[in-house]
Amino acid sequence: MSQRRFRRRKGSGLLSPAVMTKRQRRKLRAVISALLFVNVLLIGVWYWNAMDKKVPSHIYLFRNRGMQIDFSVPMVGSLREAQDVIAVQNSGGAGSGSGDFSLDRPLTVTASQIGSYRAEVKLFGLFHYKYIHFDVIDEAKVMPSGKAVGLYLQSDGIMVLGTSKIQGRDGFSYEPAKDILQPGDRIYQVEDKPVESIDEVIQVLQQSHKKKVKLQLVREKNKINVKLETVYTKDGEYKIGVWLREDTEGIGTLSFVTENNQFAALGHGIADVDTGKLIELQKGTVYPAQIQGIKKGKAGEPGELIGSVKLGTSNLLGVIKSNTELGITGDVAAQAYTYNESRALPVGLKQEVQEGKAWIYCQLGGAVEKFEVEIEEINRNSRDNKGMVLRITDKRLLKQTGGIVQGMSGAPIIQNGKVIGAVTHVFVNDPAGGYGTFMENML
Repeated sequence: MSQRRFRRRKGSGLLSPAVMTKRQRRKLRAVISALLFVNVLLIGVWYWNAMDKKVPSHIYLFRNRGMQIDFSVPMVGSLREAQDVIAVQNSGGAGSGSGDFSLDRPLTVTASQIGSYRAEVKLFGLFHYKYIHFDVIDEAKVMPSGKAVGLYLQSDGIMVLGTSKIQGRDGFSYEPAKDILQPGDRIYQVEDKPVESIDEVIQVLQQSHKKKVKLQLVREKNKINVKLETVYTKDGEYKIGVWLREDTEGIGTLSFVTENNQFAALGHGIADVDTGKLIELQKGTVYPAQIQGIKKGKAGEPGELIGSVKLGTSNLLGVIKSNTELGITGDVAAQAYTYNESRALPVGLKQEVQEGKAWIYCQLGGAVEKFEVEIEEINRNSRDNKGMVLRITDKRLLKQTGGIVQGMSGAPIIQNGKVIGAVTHVFVNDPAGGYGTFMENML
């Protein structure tokens, strides 16, 4: 009888289920189950985030004006506690009368009284998802601006930028503030004497003639006291080796002026360029700015409006009252910048914002111009100043600036005849795109 020789073929090394051991089958099932679980989890997270963008936690409503809202999510809302104030009706039919409404169909919401109210939202009508807070306000108009302005801010306390080494009269090098002071610290007093300028800090140091001086400062909203060794230098002065800043200035765009002649600008806060910390405002002023040139933006290198600012009391336009993460606000003083009813437009709330064409007002030369943009994405539940993704589509603006440039922050966004927000940020690697903030963040 002849004998056959069998050779093992090279292959993937995988075993068919028929020849797999029980242990190997269990391992395979565990791996498949784990992969399935991860996929379901990722899909769930994506879906949850997508719904979160569509269903905001906070909504403004104008009194006695029906607001059209389309969430398009499989949820049910309940407003039983405020049925006598807020009426909710799904499209194609009357309200249920029980205070319940579906979020998978367009809604008409009407509020009859000013105040704050709350509705519960449930996923599939079964599981608690979140509460929506409705704030009912009177309708408002603002005068969109778009004018370039110079901004001057004096910080509340003298900001520490960093520490440095200094050479003493003995020839040795010292760094007395190292590991004691931190970038962002704000100095209020030196040797129990209030200081509002760097010159005053220097003056107190020279008058003290002490080897150690006491500083009162604020760090992350906490008041603390520290002591520093002074160094007597070759030029006959006492120094502590600290870089300080007392004020900041720059150019931005005035967004709008209200009927009460209050203004808003930038759409984001003013932070110190070195520390990145939001400047705690002591006082601030606004002045006219002239745009003299444009540094065109390109991928990886944001552009910039280049201009000059007219300072002085005679040129004062207004006073800055607040500097927050959502922009700066204050009062207008100059007659040429005060509210003008003939140029005013209604305020558009975030639920009225739509993807598609819009306009921005900004100043690139001697006058404010209107440029076309596209709203590509809307995040109505945004908790910062990045609720809208914008793209510059106007060929004139792209030719002049390359897109959004520094100095355009605050340019008002107009859609369907309403002021819906302002430009806030540029995409560094794509200057034709950027972010915008909603109007209710700036009011």
